[in-house]
Amino acid sequence: MANEESTPATSRLALAVVMLAGFTDGVSYLQFKKVYVSFMSGNTTALGVAVARGHWPEVQLLAPVLGLFVAGVVLGSWLRRAGSRRPAALVLAVVAGLLAAAAAGPLALGLLALGMGVLNAAVHQAGRTALSLTYVTGTLVKVGTGLADRLSGQPWPAGWGRQALDWLCLATGAGAGTLAWQALGLRALLVAAAGAALLALAARQLREETSADV
Repeated sequence: MANEESTPATSRLALAVVMLAGFTDGVSYLQFKKVYVSFMSGNTTALGVAVARGHWPEVQLLAPVLGLFVAGVVLGSWLRRAGSRRPAALVLAVVAGLLAAAAAGPLALGLLALGMGVLNAAVHQAGRTALSLTYVTGTLVKVGTGLADRLSGQPWPAGWGRQALDWLCLATGAGAGTLAWQALGLRALLVAAAGAALLALAARQLREETSADV
C-alpha cells in the first residue's frame, strides 16, 4: 500500500484497514473497560486523569498500553523497510498473528496495543493518500471545513469525500466489533485476525498485479 499508485483497489484495501482498526478498538473498549488499543489520545487523557486522582491501578493498566503501542510503531516502521517488496502484506500478516495470539486471553491487551502500533506505523499510506487510523479529530475538522467551503459557494475540497469515508469506515468497524464482542467475547479477535490475514493476501495479490503491469 505504501508508495503504490492510487487505484480503486488500493483505496478499497485502505478503507478495509481502517475498518479493521475500528473493529479491534471496539472489542478492546468493551473487553477492557474503555481502554483503547488504537486511539492513544483517549488513553493519554485517561492516564492524566488517573495520575491526578491517584488511581494507580488504572495508571498501571494504561501506561503499558501506551508503551507497547510505541513499541509497535517501532516494529511496524522496521517491518515496512524490511519488507520492501510487499510491505503491506508483511505488516498485515504480523498484525493477523498478534490478533490471533491476543484472542487466547492472558496477554490480550498488550498484544493488541502492539499490533495496532504496528498497523498505524506501517500501513500509513494507500496510493499516496494518508490513512487516518487514529487522527479522527483532524479528519472531522477537514470534513467540517469542507462543508463550510461548500456552504460558502466554493467547490468541495479535494479529498473531502475520502475523509468522510475514512471516518465512516472507522465507526462502522467499531460497530461491527461491538456486535462480534457481544456474540463471541474476546474470541471476536479471531474474526479480526482472519480479516487481517485476508487483507494480507489481498495486499500481496495487489502488489503482484501492480508489478506485472509495470
